[in-house]
Amino acid sequence: MLIGTSITDWSTVDGAYYAGQGTEAIWLGLSILLCVVALVAGARHEKAAYKKAG
Repeated sequence: MLIGTSITDWSTVDGAYYAGQGTEAIWLGLSILLCVVALVAGARHEKAAYKKAG
């Protein structure tokens, strides 16, 4: 059985099948969060490196 459906065999699927339907907002939020974390970490590192260089 496929996740979230009653399909038990691929031969019954007639068209395109998208298993992630309904979870796009979760992945978008996670991606945004990871980008923000990377930006903050990079800014902190640059600030420390700038202070160290004098």
